[in-house]
Amino acid sequence: MSKKVLSLVLAVILVLSLGVAAMAEAVSTNARVDWRNEDLSKYADMNIKVGYAPATMNNPFWLAVMDGVQEAADKAGAKVEIIPVSGEGDQSLINDGVNNLISDKIDVLLIAPADVAAAESAFKKANEAGIPIVNFDTPVDEGENGGYGDLANTIIASDNFNAGYVCGADVAKKFEGKHCKILVAHSPRATSCTRRYAGFFGALDEAGADYEIVQEVDGWGDREKSLNAVAPALVADPDIDVIFAINDPSALGCYDAVSQATVQLEKDIKIYGVDGNPDIKVAIKNGTIEGTGSQSPNTLGFDSMVAAFKILNGEEVEHKIDVDTFLITAENVDEFGTDGWQ
Repeated sequence: MSKKVLSLVLAVILVLSLGVAAMAEAVSTNARVDWRNEDLSKYADMNIKVGYAPATMNNPFWLAVMDGVQEAADKAGAKVEIIPVSGEGDQSLINDGVNNLISDKIDVLLIAPADVAAAESAFKKANEAGIPIVNFDTPVDEGENGGYGDLANTIIASDNFNAGYVCGADVAKKFEGKHCKILVAHSPRATSCTRRYAGFFGALDEAGADYEIVQEVDGWGDREKSLNAVAPALVADPDIDVIFAINDPSALGCYDAVSQATVQLEKDIKIYGVDGNPDIKVAIKNGTIEGTGSQSPNTLGFDSMVAAFKILNGEEVEHKIDVDTFLITAENVDEFGTDGWQ
């Protein structure tokens, strides 16, 4: 083998190795905590206003996160007023809501941006006002639009890359040695969704899967909008193997489109979502949804509120904290139950 060819081979091996290492890094390197077993009664004397600014309040996921916030407040016995804002996925409206929260003199801001690139001004204004920031679910220090994580006191997030990755790995396993045609119901304006997308296809590429993306549609992470977007896509190409939806409401809308299809579908389409909400788990148990990259919104909210208590109490909190993500399928759905979030 010539030196030139050998150098090229070694370079390719190095690139592949770095790619695998980077993917492993993306899955998780951050701190883990177990605050559910901690005595929170030392915060019982606190009387605080908490600003709650998620990407939207139209998704049950964010309501479940807020339930976790309330659970931690109740466990501590503290007097906590939770003031939510919602821009229905429009970061400019969320930023306006944060400005109102600052004017309302909140004590701490819990925020999950819809769009990391457009949320920096809200973080800066809260920071300038001396308001501690707990950035949850959507880290603002990662990705091409990130880089201002230092404005947050702590970042508590599910690994969105991994939530998509576990779905992609399951597809790669089930279609090993076969060509797979994939339809994507995306919501590209949301940073968390672009990370799930990257994880899904990262897993397929890592496995060397033989796949093609037939079409990408914008489902907005919404059930009805996903139904309306996917229905014509099925007419255009009824020969689809897999639909990957970036969240569970969208996945359920995709199933609605499949079940109401106006053309004869050529295959039994496997549908994947992300979140692990109760409705999707019922659908998985019934065999209408293949799987979901599951998160625990209740834990996200609980840990975010505990972090807020600790920060306001002058305690040290890790800057980056991970909450597990994992795959739920028909094989393990009974472990998590279908009557609530895990």
